[in-house]
Amino acid sequence: MKKIPLLIVLVAGCILALLIRLMLIPNPGFEADVAFWKSWSLAVVDFGIVKGLSLTNFNYPTPFGYFLGLLAKAYSVLADPHDYTQFWMNNNLLFLFVSKLPAIIADFGIAGVILYIGKHAKKLGFPPIPYTLYAIFALLYLLNPVSLIDGALWGQIDSVGVFLFLLALLFLLRRMSFIAGIIFMIAMMTKLQNMIYGPIFFLLVWQLTGLTGLARAAAGALTGFAGTNIEFILTHNFGRVIESLTGNYDAFPWVSLNAFNPWWIYSGAAGMKVSDKILVLGLVNAKTLGLYLFSGAYLFAVLRQLTAKSEQIRFFLESFIVVNGAFFLFQTESHDRYAFPLIVMFLLWVPFYLNHESRIINYGKNKKFSLFIILYSLFSILYFYNLHTALVFNYPANGLPGLSALTAPWLTISVSFIFTGAFLWFLLWLARDSYWSLIPPIALISLILITKNLPLLTKQPVYLNTLTPTEHKQDYGSRVINMPTNASGDFSKWGSLSVQYAFYRHGIGTHANSYQTYHLGALFKTFSFDYGVETRAGPRASVTFEVWGLPAGKAGDDTRLFASQKITKFEYPRHADVDVAGVSKLKLVVTDAGDGITDDHANWLNPKLIP
Repeated sequence: MKKIPLLIVLVAGCILALLIRLMLIPNPGFEADVAFWKSWSLAVVDFGIVKGLSLTNFNYPTPFGYFLGLLAKAYSVLADPHDYTQFWMNNNLLFLFVSKLPAIIADFGIAGVILYIGKHAKKLGFPPIPYTLYAIFALLYLLNPVSLIDGALWGQIDSVGVFLFLLALLFLLRRMSFIAGIIFMIAMMTKLQNMIYGPIFFLLVWQLTGLTGLARAAAGALTGFAGTNIEFILTHNFGRVIESLTGNYDAFPWVSLNAFNPWWIYSGAAGMKVSDKILVLGLVNAKTLGLYLFSGAYLFAVLRQLTAKSEQIRFFLESFIVVNGAFFLFQTESHDRYAFPLIVMFLLWVPFYLNHESRIINYGKNKKFSLFIILYSLFSILYFYNLHTALVFNYPANGLPGLSALTAPWLTISVSFIFTGAFLWFLLWLARDSYWSLIPPIALISLILITKNLPLLTKQPVYLNTLTPTEHKQDYGSRVINMPTNASGDFSKWGSLSVQYAFYRHGIGTHANSYQTYHLGALFKTFSFDYGVETRAGPRASVTFEVWGLPAGKAGDDTRLFASQKITKFEYPRHADVDVAGVSKLKLVVTDAGDGITDDHANWLNPKLIP
């Protein structure tokens, strides 16, 4: 039987991939994301990037505003973005096309990078496997249900960030370090998640180009950062740049943002209803434990990459897979889309696996190749299910027919177990020839966890202010640790906590009316504290202090465990010991004593939890 020419197969596959994407564009997708694109892009066009972004809830890196401005300008060629009735319709086909087009172009750009690498494999440091395989990998990406749903249906731009990162990698492989650094920074400013790959990327720069190349790449990154933020720098708005890079930290304080990972299992398929500040391992909360696990996986990846005496690109790709997988699985607040780069990086890594494990003569009968296709297809289907389920959790009508009902908790948790188990298996497989690389991360994490829990192990009191509240709110100012609440304004107001000039090193400065809730995990017996009105408060200050608790394993309303009398400005600090044995949730409340919140600066002093 005559074989169909590879070029025809490629063209046909690309046409099919394009047609599917065009068919998906009219779907409103994740409507909130598309609405953000609309509001942010219109603000940039109407007021410029510096002022425009300040007028919105924009929470991406500032240079992303230029991209959004281009969307609005492209839309305005054919329609008026100030025709608000038309512009803000969820099914505004023109805007859906304009906003989804960059991701679609990036999808074909990623496929093009794969084909380019296959064409110049030996020169770029990739295995010389048959070019047909690289063509298959390009089509596997273009027709992957994950790449289809993320951009053309959902309306996100994860593929744009990955494409830019791949361009940075290509320039590095061509030993053009300065340009690689610039593009890496642009990639990071497009999708901030790319920052987690910085250490392993620049480690590869050093391995391939030496210290000189590393210096050039660093200079390129600095140039890219300055160039993409030049308007903010020139208008003395650099603080807005920093805010855009840090503002998302803890913006969504849940154990899982619909990412099917171990935290999804822990929450019982309710990841966006469980705070990541709950204690899960002694005094270590979920967010901190996730950070430790991610850091341990990162250390493992770096140690392996450092030992690479050859095939540095293979080790880098394996590091990337480990880092991305650990970021998706171990970190709390992990988004369902954070594993998107894996569907690309596995395709770039597999040539090394095939070439390293067995020479390919007839890939159609090669067991290694067949195994990869099966596993890659399974991962793609399950991860597509994760993305699709996350979409229909929010917009059921925008899901695909027949799949929108498959959201049962047992099914999502099963997928979470498969993802977690597969990742751990992959780690062990990578370490099969160097198990020593697992020892430092495991030893370091164990040491940190023991140190953090030493007070419990030695039955020593724990200051409540060392724990992070699961929720808090106050009517004026901000909650402050070891300083009065007015210190939340600026550094000139920093100072020690005090009540009637009795000074304290430890405590919480707050203001009526306020509450703050802590997860104790039923680890303590007594809550001991002093309390009073801050010395610097005005003369009209008057507050009450209350302690509420909820026993472990019980639902319903909290029980009041302590209530003070009305406390005023010129009173000395008072002391209380509250029984919290068996209490899982502790809530501290300050009220205005019924006469308004004027001057009501209140301090919880030396708040100790006694095991």
